[in-house]
Amino acid sequence: MKRLLSFIFVLIFGLQIKAQMWCAPGATWHYRVYTAWPPIDYIDGHLELKVTNTVTINNTVCQNMDGVFKGVKNFPGAQTITANWVNFQTYENNKVVYIYNPESLSFDTIANFNANIGDKWLAIRFPFITCSTPSRPSLTVVDTGHVFINNIYLKKIKLASLPTSTYAITFIEKISNLSGFLFSYIGNNCQTDGHGYGNFVCYRDDNFPVYNPGSVVCDYIPSGVGINKNSFTNSIFKLYPNPTNGIFNMELKEAANIKIYSVTGALVYERTFDETGNFHLDISHLSNGIYHLRTESMKGAFYSKLVKE
Repeated sequence: MKRLLSFIFVLIFGLQIKAQMWCAPGATWHYRVYTAWPPIDYIDGHLELKVTNTVTINNTVCQNMDGVFKGVKNFPGAQTITANWVNFQTYENNKVVYIYNPESLSFDTIANFNANIGDKWLAIRFPFITCSTPSRPSLTVVDTGHVFINNIYLKKIKLASLPTSTYAITFIEKISNLSGFLFSYIGNNCQTDGHGYGNFVCYRDDNFPVYNPGSVVCDYIPSGVGINKNSFTNSIFKLYPNPTNGIFNMELKEAANIKIYSVTGALVYERTFDETGNFHLDISHLSNGIYHLRTESMKGAFYSKLVKE
């Protein structure tokens, strides 16, 4: 029996080791965008980053990654748009993740998950542009370890730009940077490492359920949804009055899941209705302000904007 259990453990561990970590099939990242550098001026929205295909560069097979922005551009309250925002190529070899630099025609290191404390590599300047600071700062590994997510042990490392800053950025195998965009952000006179490309929200792939360590929703909530002073009506329900002092009347036409988010995307209320009928939706415990309502049913998802005053 002990031999059998040992064999099963070795088999499972071996399969996990061989499983594709970086850019596994269906790999998708989501980032919350609050602002971005000019001249792009993406004010408020969401960036979805995913692998679209493979390409060969310098005899190396790379994953081609595209990022699509959904949100508001130019000024608050502007029309919601969808736009291709970012594109680059990466690959992984022996737990070291690389990105292609079209300026140097070579590959730079995103993260080395084999690294030990004290190991270093140069920060990535992204987008790849010539700027007033000719040198790239070094990143130093200040801690290593493992995390257990979705029943998988993943390596993690912490990087800091010593001695300039001791602020550490956590990278997790498969998921990458947890505090910002895919790469670390090191501030200098240039835009580096996609600082304006959004804060990490969640990651998933075909064999890895959604990992969302924070309170921000993965999906983009349209900011251009209008406010009806009397009611909101769609094919699922009617909601009134709007604005309200905290109690909405809701006429539900089919079973649905109701989620309410703050303007920053934090989930603040959720309730599932298994039957149709008339109900009260009570958000009197929430602060006054604007909220986004997402209604999910067999017919799809609908958004509306709620006002509590």
